[in-house]
Amino acid sequence: MKKILLSIAVVVALGVTAVSCGHKSEADTTATMKSKIENCTNPDSLKAYVDQARAYADRLVAEGKVDEAKKYLAAIEPVVKEKAPALAGALSTVENALDKVGDAAADKAADAKASATAAVDSAKAAAGSAADAVKEKASDVADAAKDKFNAAKEATADAAKDGADKVKDLLK
Repeated sequence: MKKILLSIAVVVALGVTAVSCGHKSEADTTATMKSKIENCTNPDSLKAYVDQARAYADRLVAEGKVDEAKKYLAAIEPVVKEKAPALAGALSTVENALDKVGDAAADKAADAKASATAAVDSAKAAAGSAADAVKEKASDVADAAKDKFNAAKEATADAAKDGADKVKDLLK
C-alpha cells in the first residue's frame, strides 16, 4: 500500500512539474531533468523521470523540432547511463528513432524539391509550347489576311477594268 501511495504521489508530482515546467526553455528543462535524475535515489521515481524525458523528446518531435530533441536526449542520456544503466536503452532507442525520423524528413524534402523542379520544368515546356502555338496561329492569320487583301485587290482591279471597258463601249 505504501508503494502504491508513493507511486501515485510521484505521478502527481510529475504532472505538476510537467504543467509548471511547460513555459521553461529547453536549457532549463534539460538542466532540471538532469538534476532530478542525478539526485534521485528511488528506482520508481528514476523510471518516471526517464519516461518524462522520453515524453518531452516525443513532444519536441511532434512539434517538428527533431534537432532539439536529439540535443536534449544527448544531454540526458549520460546521466541516465550513470544512474540507471538499464533505463539508458530506452533513451537510445528513442534517439535511434529520431535519427530515422530526421532521415525520413530529409528524404521527403528532397522528394518535394524534385517534384517542384519537375513541375516548374513542365510549366516552362507548356508555356513554350503555348507561345509556339500562338506564334504559328498569328502567322497563319497574317497569311490569310494577306491572301484576302490580294484577292480583294485583284477583284477591285478586275472590276475597275470591266467598268472602264463598259465606259469605252458606251462612248463608242
